[in-house]
Amino acid sequence: MARFQSDGAHKPISPRRILILLAAAFLIWRIGTVGLSSHYARSITAGNNEAVSKALAWDDRQPEALYRRAVALGKEDPDDAADLLIRANRQHPADARPFFVAADTALAQGDLARADALVETALRLKPANPEIHQRVARYWLFRNDAPRAIRHWSLAMEISPALRPSLFPYLLKLAEEPRTWSAYEVLTTSPPSWWDAFFSLVARRAKERATVQRLYSLRRKSEQTPITPAERKSYIARLKQDGLIAQAYITWVNGLTRTQRQRLGLIYNGGFEIESTDWGFDWHMRAGPRVRIERVYTFGSDKGKSLHLAFDGHQGPIDGPFQALFLDAGSYRLSGRVHTDGLATQGGLKWVVRCLRPDAQTLGESERFLGANEWRDFGFEFQVADACTLQEIRLVSAGKNPREYRITGDAWFDRLVIGKQSEPAQDSLRVRNMASP
Repeated sequence: MARFQSDGAHKPISPRRILILLAAAFLIWRIGTVGLSSHYARSITAGNNEAVSKALAWDDRQPEALYRRAVALGKEDPDDAADLLIRANRQHPADARPFFVAADTALAQGDLARADALVETALRLKPANPEIHQRVARYWLFRNDAPRAIRHWSLAMEISPALRPSLFPYLLKLAEEPRTWSAYEVLTTSPPSWWDAFFSLVARRAKERATVQRLYSLRRKSEQTPITPAERKSYIARLKQDGLIAQAYITWVNGLTRTQRQRLGLIYNGGFEIESTDWGFDWHMRAGPRVRIERVYTFGSDKGKSLHLAFDGHQGPIDGPFQALFLDAGSYRLSGRVHTDGLATQGGLKWVVRCLRPDAQTLGESERFLGANEWRDFGFEFQVADACTLQEIRLVSAGKNPREYRITGDAWFDRLVIGKQSEPAQDSLRVRNMASP
């Protein structure tokens, strides 16, 4: 029979072309299926648990849906949950989460060795993932292995410092329990980067002072990493807060360098020859608006440095330099030298010695400083009662209202000394003997 041919006739489709079309159709269907399944998977991640069934209906190999279904089954059907976890792992071998779920199942079945191995496998998959370290920490804490838990929390915070605010409360709770104190020995021997911030939190918030003292004692035993100024500062602040002024003072003195100890007396560094540290029983120098505070060489100050305050139309009361004092009960005299230049103010400045603990009260104050004067001596006497355990010297405004507070000009102070009236020769010796060799 003759084949009919025309320009509009259809040519027969070859078997090869049919296979290509079928493959393309399957690929298009598969892409649509996976796409819908992935869409539902994203919904699952966003918290829509109802999307689990829909994702599996479109693709029964979707790893996120398999994992969530296994978690949902949990302990009710551990065999099916295990099967789902295996399938999820096959589709996404780098996902560590199925191993944690399998570890929980193993724990419920009493297979501790298998549970431990599963957790370690999860950790090997993502050793630099802070979330994995947190899950590992929680696992070991459940297994009553606090040292391992703390070690993994530490690694998580080293990798991601942003985790510190959320993890510090857990570490504080463990630090307050005597049975887990030993877990901190490794950390205190070689403290991680987050330790100073954590110890500061402990010093402020620990219910018992013994917790703070225990961690500080462990840190002092470290030969390779000495106590840092930040740790000493936090510790001293807690001792002062708890009223242990003598212990706080001794701790501060023991942290001074040889040069700093040469400036010890009943008032520290009264000649302002060395830089202040702004903590402990040292000078605190807080410059306010339009106020400059510095240590400078000035004519007439015995070739040494003096404290200089420069005011440029400052408004409001002065919260000037101050220093905490540790004085025994008795009568004292504060003396010093002052020089003013164009110090225009109605109120002026004055030095005040106050008792801070147990009750705040003024013990004595100097004359007012204002106007212009060459270097001259000044001084005043004050009495410290038996009950007063912590004192303070501070430079303040002498005025009582906003008009008197306004101030412009310069003031210099030098050679501030506190001497005990009955035994002045023993003042510096008593303080220096409090420091350990």
